[in-house]
Amino acid sequence: MTTYDELVAAATVGIAQRPLSVTRLPQPAGEHSTVFDADPAMCLLDAVALLDAAQRAGRLFATPIPRPAPAPSDGVPELPPLASLIVADLLRTGPAELLADLLSAAAHAGFRAPPALLPTLLSAAATNSALRDGVAATLGERGRWLAAHQPEWLRVVDSGVVPVADDAWETGRFAERRSWLAQLRRRDPDAARGLLAEGWMRETGEDRAELITVLADRLSAADESFLEAALDDRMAEVRRRAARLLQLLPGSAYQARARVRAAEVLHRERRGVRRRLVVTLPDELDESARRDGLHVRPHTPRTGVKTWLLMQIVAAAPLELWTEILGAAPRDIVALPIADGFAPDVHAAWRRAAVRQRNAEWARALLDMSEHGPSDAELAAVLPHTERQARVVALLQRSAEAVRLPAEVQSCPPPWAPQLAEAVLAYLERELRGGRSVPTGALLATVARALPTDHAAPLCRLAEEAPLTTGWLRALRRTADIIELRRRFHEELQ
Repeated sequence: MTTYDELVAAATVGIAQRPLSVTRLPQPAGEHSTVFDADPAMCLLDAVALLDAAQRAGRLFATPIPRPAPAPSDGVPELPPLASLIVADLLRTGPAELLADLLSAAAHAGFRAPPALLPTLLSAAATNSALRDGVAATLGERGRWLAAHQPEWLRVVDSGVVPVADDAWETGRFAERRSWLAQLRRRDPDAARGLLAEGWMRETGEDRAELITVLADRLSAADESFLEAALDDRMAEVRRRAARLLQLLPGSAYQARARVRAAEVLHRERRGVRRRLVVTLPDELDESARRDGLHVRPHTPRTGVKTWLLMQIVAAAPLELWTEILGAAPRDIVALPIADGFAPDVHAAWRRAAVRQRNAEWARALLDMSEHGPSDAELAAVLPHTERQARVVALLQRSAEAVRLPAEVQSCPPPWAPQLAEAVLAYLERELRGGRSVPTGALLATVARALPTDHAAPLCRLAEEAPLTTGWLRALRRTADIIELRRRFHEELQ
């Protein structure tokens, strides 16, 4: 049997000086001795490579490692071959949002991803949150079983579905511990909070900031004392996240403090028959305000310190406060003039509050108030899906407002109603015939994802009319190609 040391010695002095006939190699390298080259020098190199690989990767553990239980059987059918190829191609080339749409459609049609794609899908979704819902929906039993064996993949799937070890809280890696705690929170919210509080100060600051977000599920008044204590945490991100949760907790002491501060800076004044809002700029922050997360450093140097404090105070207050103390509906409140030029600051604060509190009535009022200003896709996203689409269609009916369409369209994820699809096609035709520049890539990417596949023919006809000397032809064809890809994918699901 030829040993590794004999091979190294022959290679060091040269096989001309020390001829060596390679016979049998130690196991497991010996299983592959049939690959040796006939040339003595190449044969020696082959043998060294085999033994080196065996030493590095072929070593047996002294203690056998038990195999995991096999994946459970899965009765859900796999994606058809062509649909699987489309998924595999999009995994390499993107865009991620389109892939997520197709995976969600596949799940809705009752299909799961093929096993060969599961590791790639899980790895992609672990690093790209846009893919997580679509990937999680098409994992099937095997995919969920696989995710449970890789902590980085646990974040992709529903923590209430993926099994984790019973001792994960004590011995698991962080992703496993967080999933375990999330599962307990769903079963027994009080037990989860109590367990988190018990070992709170033994966690690192980064881990505390992540673990506290578990309390967002089934948030209740019982969580208030723990979150109030977290406002004094030495980690700034923990304090910020605790404050965010307390802002969403109706009737909390945090909300009561926010109400008092907000009522002191904004009130209604009447002069004759006219009414307006008057701002009283806040003084320096007291210790209570600092503890609640307010700070004095503005985000931009153009904003004064007191104006910045005003915006934070108004944004932190529950929006119901203003309807109570001003005695009016949101639409009427935002229409009131605000003295001394503070309207942009107060409206910006209300906007932050509407987005954070997901208040559709306030979002609607603020959007209507600024309908001739720049678009606000984030605020529009608070509205119900059908209302967002109707808003864009109505906007298109006023041709002077069409310049705002790109951002408005991008705030309307699929599926699109036929009315919106026709309105967008009409807009593209007007832009093309008017000799305007090609729309942004983000707008066309949204059109490619959301335009119903039965509207692809008008888009192709529009592409045929596009001048060769502009970028319209290429842009519209690329958009039409993606819509055709979607059509073929959905056809495979029939």
